[in-house]
Amino acid sequence: MTGVWRRLSQGQQDVLLAVVVGLVWFVALNLINDTWLRPHNPAVSVVTGVFLVGTVAFARRIPRTTLLTVSVLYPFLYAAAGTGLAAQLGLTIFGQPEISNAALQSEIHLVPLLVVGYLAASAGVRRFTCLFFTMGSLAGLMIGLPIVVAFVISHVNRDVLHGPRYKALPRDFGSLYSYIDVSLFVFAEALICGMVLLGADARRRRKSLALLEQRNAELVRLRAVEAERAAVAERTRIARDLHDVISHHVSAVVIRAQAADRVADQRPEVLREAIRWIIASGKEALTAMRETVRVLNTASPQVEGDTGSGGGTAPVPDLADVARMGERLKAVGIDVTMDLPPRQRQLTSATDLTAVRIIQEALTNVMVHAKASAARVTWQSGPQGDLLTIDDNGNGGPPPVNVLETARRKESGRGNGLIGMRERATAVGGTLAVAAGPLGGWRVQAWLPPQN
Repeated sequence: MTGVWRRLSQGQQDVLLAVVVGLVWFVALNLINDTWLRPHNPAVSVVTGVFLVGTVAFARRIPRTTLLTVSVLYPFLYAAAGTGLAAQLGLTIFGQPEISNAALQSEIHLVPLLVVGYLAASAGVRRFTCLFFTMGSLAGLMIGLPIVVAFVISHVNRDVLHGPRYKALPRDFGSLYSYIDVSLFVFAEALICGMVLLGADARRRRKSLALLEQRNAELVRLRAVEAERAAVAERTRIARDLHDVISHHVSAVVIRAQAADRVADQRPEVLREAIRWIIASGKEALTAMRETVRVLNTASPQVEGDTGSGGGTAPVPDLADVARMGERLKAVGIDVTMDLPPRQRQLTSATDLTAVRIIQEALTNVMVHAKASAARVTWQSGPQGDLLTIDDNGNGGPPPVNVLETARRKESGRGNGLIGMRERATAVGGTLAVAAGPLGGWRVQAWLPPQN
């Protein structure tokens, strides 16, 4: 049932609700017609019901017009039907006696003013405007009724008035104004004021709810964007980890195999030694790759503040693993010296992993691209952060100017490794530079900030 109601347009909802209100009002009016609850003049209840139905049907769609119409016409027609003015004007459609009463016959006849005040304020009409028209309409109704009665009495033969009560109506204004119930008037005005304020508050709450829904939709959109950004960062991290682990080991295996192949005919024992070394290195590479894949398969989502550098759940090598990187280069003919932090230091942070991966990638580049015979790795750690320096004596000469910017535009080769190292350093707040080194080749130098 609720779903059907929501599918209706606002106009359809208002008309349907107005029909229900009209049925309830006029059925109840008919039921009390023969009881003591029956008003002195039932015609005024008919007028009230008609205005109530019209207010419910149109107030939300045309609030200003409805407010003005009800506020002006309702008290006039109510007075005309309830005092005999209509009969004096020749309008007999109400069927009322020529004069009825000089006061509001029932408090429930205030309902059209209460409803139009609430709905108009709820639809966006200013509170002051709603209060001015609705409270002014009530004042006009209660103060104007005696005036209308006095006008009717002055033009009607008292012999035709119905009942002793109406024959006893005084002709002077002072006596007629005794019909005004001041306490009821004040209460009714306060009630109308409260309904207008409730309507304005309902509008304010609807606007707040709409704003909250808009903000929630924006948060959902931003969350989707953030999730996509996190997914991209995670894919980048996976690619870097697999590249660093596999590239380093496989490059060493390929170079050792090529060297052994060149001397296999003259020195078969070198070939057998190379095969044994390749088997061991291959197993080590497979173990490292399986560990990386295992962590990637079981890792929880990155915590807030993770920069995607590979910290947190990624496997972190220790200093012995860093030393073994140098041993692999020695196995392929490159003399590597390493100046590393004390062995008791534990490598547990994202910064530590970044340092290890930068050293690993730099040594891979030395092994694959530099055509070097010697390299030096220095890892200095202090309160200002970690300073990594990797030098080689490669015969390719010093790096070109703006080598990092040039590498960004390359799709393969040494450029990918350089960009990967700089991105890793930047991800933890550090920097990376490439320049000519003291050994005659390249110097890769990275500064990483202190660990928190």
